[in-house]
Amino acid sequence: MKNKILTLTMLVVACSVNARNVIITSFGDFQIEADGLYYQSYKLGGKSLGNSEFLEVDGQLLGMSDGSNYIVLRGVTGGSGCAEVLSIVKLSEREASFSPALNACGGVDNVEFNNGVVTVTAFERDEITKVEYLVEGRKVLENGKSMLVKHKFAENN
Repeated sequence: MKNKILTLTMLVVACSVNARNVIITSFGDFQIEADGLYYQSYKLGGKSLGNSEFLEVDGQLLGMSDGSNYIVLRGVTGGSGCAEVLSIVKLSEREASFSPALNACGGVDNVEFNNGVVTVTAFERDEITKVEYLVEGRKVLENGKSMLVKHKFAENN
């Protein structure tokens, strides 16, 4: 059983507005590139996967399960919005899918990867109340219930 836990310190802010991040996967390089001041673009092996309006997006490979690679992305909204927004990216030979935006308004407590299931524990804006997201394929649960309001993390995906 593969089990991987990342704490907030593992999700290091490693990029500036004009930086380029590369995450090596078994399907090629997953690239995060600044596309102007407010946009980030995502590519796999040079092929465009989409873009987002988050600032300072960084990411980390979580692991592999059932022939797919899993990446956690973290972006900053800026202004008075949520402190951070995450997305779980599932890469396979045929597709790349981004989970809906997972709001971490008060920050991220941890990210756990276990055989293709990703559990994100974050804080609400009050920085006390916890929210738990469970991402398994296209299914996303928020505090044990189906996520009702889903906002895309990336467009054109």
